[in-house]
Amino acid sequence: MESLSHLTPIDREILNKSWGIVSKDMQQVAVNIFQMIFEQAPDAKLMFSFMMKDYKEDKKSNEFIFHAVRFLQVIESTMTHLDDPSQLDAVFLNLGKIHAKHEEQLGFSAHYWSVFKECVLFHFRKAMKSHNKFTKHKEMSFAEIDSAIILWREVLRFIIDRMKVGYCESGAIRKSNKQALRRRELSIIVPEYFICRRKSDVEISEHSSSPST
Repeated sequence: MESLSHLTPIDREILNKSWGIVSKDMQQVAVNIFQMIFEQAPDAKLMFSFMMKDYKEDKKSNEFIFHAVRFLQVIESTMTHLDDPSQLDAVFLNLGKIHAKHEEQLGFSAHYWSVFKECVLFHFRKAMKSHNKFTKHKEMSFAEIDSAIILWREVLRFIIDRMKVGYCESGAIRKSNKQALRRRELSIIVPEYFICRRKSDVEISEHSSSPST
């Protein structure tokens, strides 16, 4: 199981410093990430049909912004509990179960998580580099930014792996329930089939044994 216990004090300092930069404009970063996800996985738009009209508009609706920011709020919660992210297990497992439900109802695919991860890393790096460009005192060197991206990849992998536990558990339960329902249906259908088949065989037998005229 993926864990963050191996992070050193320096790793945590770099993560916190980079998050401090990214979170200064969290709403815009979230919108940029969300829009890039749609560009990299256009079929993901089907999960957010009410947002499709906002996809390429410069001014995003409140609904678009709300759902985009929710993505980063999961990361924000992880940073708040970076010393003990296991406190968020219930949150991660529930998110996994929600996505399993979305798979069945809205066409969610697990590969969207990989797309999300790469889009987050792209815009986190962009935000950090942009911050350096417009401030006299560079808070992070280019080497630190590179290190931050490596660390963020580990954090995102941890979050996704924890969500996948709930996702797989829920998927297994749904599959088991479907199989049980199918067995119940067969237990009703099969006897009726044999009854009809037996009646048909009797009719054929009676017709065959009746004297021809």
